[in-house]
Amino acid sequence: MARYDESDDDRVVVIERERGTNGIGTFLLGLAIGAGAALLFAPASGADTRQRLQDEARRARRKMKDMTEEFGDTVADSVEQTRDRFDEQVGRARDAVSSRVQAVGDAVAVGRDAAAQARADLEQAVADSKRAYADSRRAYREHSRRQAPEHARAPDDMVSSSGEESAGAPGEG
Repeated sequence: MARYDESDDDRVVVIERERGTNGIGTFLLGLAIGAGAALLFAPASGADTRQRLQDEARRARRKMKDMTEEFGDTVADSVEQTRDRFDEQVGRARDAVSSRVQAVGDAVAVGRDAAAQARADLEQAVADSKRAYADSRRAYREHSRRQAPEHARAPDDMVSSSGEESAGAPGEG
């Protein structure tokens, strides 16, 4: 059971506020309470009281209209600011993507150029190798012809009458 401290005579009042209540509802409640209190404490006649109530209702309507317009303007300004910030961020993102796309495109173009150059270099090297091979075969044949006597010349793949392979160029066999 809770103990009561006798020296604690101060009472504490806690007022809780619900989140999400709007000012318009509170305003209307206050307006209704004020109008009711004015009726109860009014020392005027019924016609005067009705007239004052109509005037107060017009003032309240005008005030509500002003508050609504002000709220609408505030919302419109917030929406416009949010839209501007969003458009700015989208623009920055588009610029970033565009620059990256351009960089990738440039890299692809450089890669294609490098591949084309490497292919051309490789084709040139293959052609040079083929030409060098053909030249070396020609030179070898000419050298073989000069080295062998006229009567001993036989094709490389022929075998002599003694059953031995013909001696072509040195190192062949």
